[in-house]
Amino acid sequence: MSKLGYIQRYIQIIRIVGSHPYITLSELVRKVENALLQYDDAGSIGVSERTIKRDISDIRSGLGVSIDYSRSRNGYYIPEDEDRISDIAVVLDQLDLVTSLRARQELSSIIYTEKRKSRGTEYLNPLIGAIKRHSVVEFTYVKFDGSEPKRRRVMPYALKEGQGRWYLLAIEITLGEVITAPGEIKSWGLDRIRDLKFTDNHFIPDPDIDVEADFKDSFGVFSNRDVPVEEVILSFSPKEGRYCKAYPIHESQEVLIDNGKEVRIRLRLRITFAFIREILSRIDDVVVIAPARLRDEIKAVCSEALRRMDF
Repeated sequence: MSKLGYIQRYIQIIRIVGSHPYITLSELVRKVENALLQYDDAGSIGVSERTIKRDISDIRSGLGVSIDYSRSRNGYYIPEDEDRISDIAVVLDQLDLVTSLRARQELSSIIYTEKRKSRGTEYLNPLIGAIKRHSVVEFTYVKFDGSEPKRRRVMPYALKEGQGRWYLLAIEITLGEVITAPGEIKSWGLDRIRDLKFTDNHFIPDPDIDVEADFKDSFGVFSNRDVPVEEVILSFSPKEGRYCKAYPIHESQEVLIDNGKEVRIRLRLRITFAFIREILSRIDDVVVIAPARLRDEIKAVCSEALRRMDF
């Protein structure tokens, strides 16, 4: 059996025991067997009580993850230790990364992924660990506007993908500043991060910060509470409208008209630079019905583009 098969079993054993404390050996075997059905080579990944016992021993010695057996409860469990649980989560993230990369290699002849890759994805896994441990990180940030690169120190809260790029959502702090100081969540493109370093400092997450809520009314990865949430109404041809229905522009999207002549949708979101760029990417088919100021801004951009092309 390939090494990938062992890794797949280890991942499932740790996750199943972690979510089902004091699970019996027979039930663990059954659940691991079912979980492995998602893999193409499931038929070659043997599972038995003897196999699971050996895997548990290997997980303990090789990965440092303790899976203990309780005689009084007649089942396996992972000792409750918050720091240890955090470490286990990082281990699982790393194993998942290995298996996903291996799967891409093995399926490269039938699955063709985008060749154009965003920079900075090598920071994803390390940053996941920093976010879970509430560790302060430092990096040099290179803006696209040509300004001088600056060293940044931040409290990382989350990672977000937007239009093929990954962003770190974090609160910036300065040297000597109190670690728990309140601040505003900002977006930092991973493709512009250089020389990422992890400090020995930890922070206490602000319970009032809700990253998901902050970005609920935004398009893409930039959120600005100073920009109001507005109602946007757009009209498309039936063909383009079908694309919009299949892959909504925003989670607030609602179809108002779909009569074979047009597909009209309504959105409720903050009109940001990223959203305007999205509208412009569909300029050959979209009609901005409301608000009027958005329609005027789109018209101004198009007029300027025509002027630049007139040479």
